[in-house]
Amino acid sequence: MKIISLIVKIITLPGAILHTFFEHLCCRTCKVLVDDAATIRFDEMLSHVDHQLVKRKGASFDICFVPFLLNLVFAFLLLANGSTMILYSGHYENVFNWICLYLGFSLSCNLFPQREDIYMLKDNFYGKGKKVNIFAKIIVAPFYLIFRIGNLLEDTGLIIFTSAAFAYFVPYILGTFVPRLYDLLSEI
Repeated sequence: MKIISLIVKIITLPGAILHTFFEHLCCRTCKVLVDDAATIRFDEMLSHVDHQLVKRKGASFDICFVPFLLNLVFAFLLLANGSTMILYSGHYENVFNWICLYLGFSLSCNLFPQREDIYMLKDNFYGKGKKVNIFAKIIVAPFYLIFRIGNLLEDTGLIIFTSAAFAYFVPYILGTFVPRLYDLLSEI
């Protein structure tokens, strides 16, 4: 882990802790043994869940996808409140809005799985000698690509910029699906 990635993980510690919790919970649910549960330390092992090698395809996909999905949903919900109220409505005095904005940003900075889990997913679905349905390979391929690009963004520290852009555009995304939101924002 590069020093930039470690600094980003420390700045966004609540998101790193919650992602670790979700991954640990997913490992328990999928009956994957966790070797080391001490994940909150300030070195290259920060937010790293050390677990056994997963041989089942579904479990390897779940360990990558479920924490990603849960972090994404919670980040979206928190940013929906925080960024809408602070960035667009100008309610700077409410501390709750700032907390929602920070926690949502923190969660969106820690969306993607660890590199080892991504490689495990690739090996279980695309490895030599693996008999996998072509339909499953087609379904998993875009997720693998998204996870790999996201992990590269995390390793280089560029995830801060993509998360800031995500926080900025969450009200627009909401406005697309909830058109009444634009009317409410214009009334404030």
